[in-house]
Amino acid sequence: MSLFKKNYHHQQNIADLLTSDVKSDLHIHTYYSDGEFSPEEIVDRWHDQGYKIISITDHDGIEGSIIGMDYAAGIEDITFIPGIEFDSIDETGKDVHILGYGLDYSSPELRNALTEILMVRARRNDKLMAAINALGYKVTLDDIGEINEGRYVGKPTFAKILFNKGYTSDPQEAFRTIFREPSISKIYKETLRSDQVIDLIHTSGGLAVLAHPMEQRRLGENFEEFLPRMYELLSRMRGFGIDGIECRHPSANEFQTELLEEYAEKYRLLSTGGSDFHTDKNPRDFSSYHVM
Repeated sequence: MSLFKKNYHHQQNIADLLTSDVKSDLHIHTYYSDGEFSPEEIVDRWHDQGYKIISITDHDGIEGSIIGMDYAAGIEDITFIPGIEFDSIDETGKDVHILGYGLDYSSPELRNALTEILMVRARRNDKLMAAINALGYKVTLDDIGEINEGRYVGKPTFAKILFNKGYTSDPQEAFRTIFREPSISKIYKETLRSDQVIDLIHTSGGLAVLAHPMEQRRLGENFEEFLPRMYELLSRMRGFGIDGIECRHPSANEFQTELLEEYAEKYRLLSTGGSDFHTDKNPRDFSSYHVM
C-alpha cells in the first residue's frame, strides 16, 4: 500500500508530505516545460530509484503534473504531490521562482492566470526569435517544434536550438553570451509579482515555497555581500505569506543549506528539497553559487 492517501488537497496533509523523512524529490521538470522526459518516464524513473514522494513542478504550467499524478495513482508505493513552479518579480529579487504544492488544478483563478501567462510568453517569444535572427542566427518555427514538440517555449528552448545548430558549445553558453546582447537582454520577461503568485497559490488551495534562494546571487557577488540581500528577500516573502523555503537544492552547499534550514525553523516555515532535475544532457553547473 501507499504510505499516504492519494487525495490530499488539505494543506496540513500537504505540509506533512513536504516535510516527510522518506526519500523525496519535490522539484522535477518534464518536457511540458524545459525538461527532457515525459511525466510517465519521470514517475517510473524516480520510482525505480526508490523515491516515495515526488512532485513535478513545471514552469508556469500544470499539464505535466496532471499527467504524472494520474499515472502515479496506479503505482502503490509512490505518492505524487501536485506541483508547479511560477516565475515572479519582486523589488528585492530578480526572477523570483515560487513553487506551489497541492493546488486544486480545477481552480478558475489558477486556470485564468495560466492562460494569461501563456499568452504573454508567446508575445515575448516572438520578440526573442526576431532579435536572435537579427543578430545573424537562423532560428525557425520548425526548429522550435523539434524541441519537445513545442510544448513549452522560452529562453531555454532558444538556447537548445542555438546549441543544436552549432552556434554554442553547450546550451548554457547562450545565456552567457548571445542572450546578453542589448537587443535581447532588453526583452524583459513579464510575470506576476511575487505577492500575486503566493496569493494565487493560496486561493487555489496550495502551499507556496520559495525556490532555490541561492540563485538570487548576482554574478561576481561574494557570499558576504549576498547574505543581507538574501535575508531581506526571505523577510519580504514571509510578509507575503510564503509557507516554506526550498532549503535543499543543488545551488546551495552544505553550509548554505544549514543557514536556510535554521531560518525556516526560526520562523516556522516548511523546509523542502528537490533536485530541480531537467535533463541528463549538459546538466547545469551550480558551483558558482557555492563559492564563499
